[in-house]
Amino acid sequence: MSEAFGFMFAFYGLLLGLAVAEVASGFSRAYDERQTRKLGFVAPLFGTLLLVDLITFWMNAWAYRELAEISYLAAFAVALVALLYYFAATQVFPKATETDTLDDHIMGHRREVAFCVLASNLLTQIPPATSAFTTPWSLSDITLWAGLNLTYYGLLCTAALAKSKKTVGIALVGAILLITGATALFA
Repeated sequence: MSEAFGFMFAFYGLLLGLAVAEVASGFSRAYDERQTRKLGFVAPLFGTLLLVDLITFWMNAWAYRELAEISYLAAFAVALVALLYYFAATQVFPKATETDTLDDHIMGHRREVAFCVLASNLLTQIPPATSAFTTPWSLSDITLWAGLNLTYYGLLCTAALAKSKKTVGIALVGAILLITGATALFA
C-alpha cells in the first residue's frame, strides 16, 4: 500500500464513514419513532441500498492501493463522490421535526437520493472505462462490466422515476441484490 493511497483513503474513508453514520442514525431514529411514525418499506430499502453501495465503494477503493501520487483532480473526484453519498444519506430519513411517514418522505426525496447514487457510481466508473480503452479488455469483460453497470443504472432510474411505491421497492430490491451478488462474485 502506497503512502499516497493511505493519505487519500483516510480522507475518502472519513467522508464515506459520515454517510454510513447518517444512514445508521436514520435507521435508529426510525426505530425509536416506530410507535408514532409508520416505518413502511421504501425508506428502509433506500437506506439498505446506500449501506450496501457504500460498503462496495469502500472495498473497491482498495484496487487503488498502489497509487503512486495524488492529483488535485483525483482528490476533488473522491470528495465529490463521497459528498454526493453523504447528501443522499441525509435525504433518506425525515428529520425529527417532520411529520411525514418514512415512505411519504422518501417518495418525495427519491429522485435526489437515486440520482446522487447514480452520479457517484458514474464518477467511479471513469477509471475502469478509461482502462477498457487503454489496455485490452476482452469482449466478455467489457460486456459483463457494461451489463452490470447499465442494469444497476436502470434500476436506480426506475427507483427515482416510478410513481408506485411497489415499483420503487422492486427496483430497490433488484439493485440491492445486484450489488451484493456482483460484489460477492467479483470482489
